[in-house]
Amino acid sequence: MDILIAVLAVAAASFLMTTLFLFKTLKQTKNSLQELLREAETPDQASKVDVGDVYFKVDEQFNVSFVNETGIRGLGYHAEDIVGKPLLGSLVENNEANREFLQETFGNLAKKQTTFNTQMLVRRADNKNMLMLTRIRPILDEILQCRGLSFLCKDISQANKMQDKIKAYEAIDPFTNLLNEQTLKQRLEHDFKLAGRYNKELSTVVIELKDIYDFAARGIDFETADKMLRDIGGIVVDLLPDGCYAGRVEKTKIVMVLKDFSREQALQKAVLLFERSIDAIRALRIDAANAQMIVIAYSDRKGFTDSYDAMTGRLERHISMALKQKEYGIVSSERGKAGLENIKS
Repeated sequence: MDILIAVLAVAAASFLMTTLFLFKTLKQTKNSLQELLREAETPDQASKVDVGDVYFKVDEQFNVSFVNETGIRGLGYHAEDIVGKPLLGSLVENNEANREFLQETFGNLAKKQTTFNTQMLVRRADNKNMLMLTRIRPILDEILQCRGLSFLCKDISQANKMQDKIKAYEAIDPFTNLLNEQTLKQRLEHDFKLAGRYNKELSTVVIELKDIYDFAARGIDFETADKMLRDIGGIVVDLLPDGCYAGRVEKTKIVMVLKDFSREQALQKAVLLFERSIDAIRALRIDAANAQMIVIAYSDRKGFTDSYDAMTGRLERHISMALKQKEYGIVSSERGKAGLENIKS
């Protein structure tokens, strides 16, 4: 008897849970259908469209049956220019891909009455396309058959531009307005590989300001040292050719990446950078002898056998050696029988 009661209790609990689940599902389905049915109520839907959004409806033959005035004017049209016209060739470019997309979407939403979110190109009156985030819903009649589609389109082109600006901002070292270390290394490695693939020239010039920065910070003040770093960063930018870039690494190193530049051309840039940097440092009331406490190294890609790690390693080794030996000036990343090449003004 106790077993029978237990079985009945379990069955009753299971029935109750199933009933609650079905009730909840039915309620959600009812709410969804009610919202979809409201797509047929033009005034109610039009009032819910945000400023700048484009809302329109099409029938089963994809002819435009309704547009919201404000949104359509933003595209350069009047309602009478669009209503009654085929969607393809008016708001959407008439091509096979768009035709298949509309037919497939209509078929899917007719079977599964739900909301579909996508991105699509909407054509303006000047024939330019705008990328828009688009919500598509079926338009249902009283017996829940699909009689058309409604489109709510939001312009995301400005959002994409803002995302690009944010990415660009995140790549910048805020102290010098040059590329930050991570971005510089990623871009340099990428460009080095491209140069190797297509056998193109690529050179780098690195100015190390560690000793002169420490001298200014300890002997004068940190504000002067920081200004020197920013000023020399500005000089680097002025010397950059079109298509080239620069960034700061390890606090006091500034790297110039010279795409399509030979070793000899890199040396010319290094000489100009050395001269102008000394002038900028002396303008901060630092004497001529101490103003030369900078190291500038340059290197280039050495054919197909060279690698990004090898080139950056050469630069790092010889900058470190020059600092250790207090050999200031312009040093090559090559070592010959005579040791480091050293050019002083």
